[in-house]
Amino acid sequence: MAIVFVLPARVTLSQAVANSWKISPSLNSQQLAEEAAATAGMTARRQKYFSVFFNGSYRYTSDKVEVKVSDFPFPVSANMPPGTIVLSAPSNNFDLKMSLVQPIYSGGILDNSVRMEAIREAVEGDLTRLKKIELAGMVKNSFFNHRLFCKKRESLNLLLAILNLHQDKLANLYREELVKKSDLLETRAKADEIGLNLEDLEHLIRSEALNFSNLCGYEPQDIDYEAAAAGESFAAAREFFLAGHPLLHSLDEKARLLQIQKKSIAGSYLPQVSAFAELHYGLPGQNFFVSQWTAYIVGGVSVSMPVFNWNKSGRDKNLVDIAARKLQNQRADFIRESEKSLRQFYFHKESLERKLALLDRLVANASEDARLKESLYEEKQIDHNDYLAALTSQERVLSNREELLAQMELLKVGIHTLIGKGEEE
Repeated sequence: MAIVFVLPARVTLSQAVANSWKISPSLNSQQLAEEAAATAGMTARRQKYFSVFFNGSYRYTSDKVEVKVSDFPFPVSANMPPGTIVLSAPSNNFDLKMSLVQPIYSGGILDNSVRMEAIREAVEGDLTRLKKIELAGMVKNSFFNHRLFCKKRESLNLLLAILNLHQDKLANLYREELVKKSDLLETRAKADEIGLNLEDLEHLIRSEALNFSNLCGYEPQDIDYEAAAAGESFAAAREFFLAGHPLLHSLDEKARLLQIQKKSIAGSYLPQVSAFAELHYGLPGQNFFVSQWTAYIVGGVSVSMPVFNWNKSGRDKNLVDIAARKLQNQRADFIRESEKSLRQFYFHKESLERKLALLDRLVANASEDARLKESLYEEKQIDHNDYLAALTSQERVLSNREELLAQMELLKVGIHTLIGKGEEE
């Protein structure tokens, strides 16, 4: 008989991030906004082409055109009295019309409309990329937090195993009346205290695993993670931020949009020229005095241009200038706050690197101290509490080191999110 074990497929952290993009409703909404902007751009381009319309109308008039004998300047017939009606238009009018309109000149409004929609599409694309980077940061933060809690659990389990072995040894010695009962009780109390801490950690681990699964659809234990290379320097990170951050790029595009909008405002006060052609089929048609359906064609050129509107153009341009200055202030404020946060990240990074060197030495010292205290306790040269304190100190130093390593990974994630860097793209 053969037993087949189906193990869950291992995936990389980058694959988990990519999957979070697929299942995120908020990112999907942003992608729909980008798609809508592309559709609006297509609409703007086709506004330069001709349009065809159909129109039908019915009109009734109580007063109508009539021609009487008395209206003629010369005698018509001696047999007709002066008030006789010679011609009369119908009261009911029907008109079916097919119109074709082709813009000829719009003062640059249509061209500028195409440019503005292209910029709006680019802005939505930048916001989509920013949303992806934010989601990547959330997934990675959740993964490294879960990893940190698991490392703490491993450290506590190791300490608990050591205490359990020590407790068994003390129980044997107590039965032989070689140690005090207080030593055994102290060890049990310390083990129970660690058990309580483990329960708290289990709750944190389960909660963070649920959060990670909700973000990307994978379990944290299914992630095959390899430590990333050392991050870039502050100067390189700042340069990348200024050159490639999606929000900065979108603000620059919005500034371009405002300049084109200003040109469109000026163009709206130039002549608007379009050609038109119409095919009519109406009753009575152009000849009001023939009560029959008639087909005829109408064509021409229409020109329109505003003449006076209380300087609306100046006010509109002033509003655009105000919006442009607000964008400049927003951009400068975003850069200043981001550079401050970036410097704080790198100050923290330098501090963590120095701490790591110190903790490496502390781990070695704590391990040696715990072994020494165990020998001294067995030789009855120190109190039992001193030995337990050495074990606790060793666990705390190991836990601090693992926490520091996780903080360094979280710090990298924070830096990449801040400068707008997403390797998964």
